[in-house]
Amino acid sequence: MHLSTAELNLALTNSDLYAGCAIEEVAGKLTLTTPINEATNLVGRNAKRLIDALADQGVEELTLTGGMAIWAYLVVFHHAVHRFRRIYYEDGKPGGRVLIAAH
Repeated sequence: MHLSTAELNLALTNSDLYAGCAIEEVAGKLTLTTPINEATNLVGRNAKRLIDALADQGVEELTLTGGMAIWAYLVVFHHAVHRFRRIYYEDGKPGGRVLIAAH
């Protein structure tokens, strides 16, 4: 059985996920300057919209990837956990894809 899969990049380069957030480049690295308590709400709303679209397309397995703070992963996972059959985390290292939820 082949399940439809998708990847959601949580890095600050994902302008759809961080819409409404202030991001600056500091010494060549993107930095979120929106206070975290405000950013969690913005990212949560954006994540819900992105996750709803993926689920509506029939995606059944989602891989979360990209370098970002743990709070962003928790916010996105909160919205994704009951929408997909399986959720993975991929850290970009060989063999780094890890199953974190299965329903």
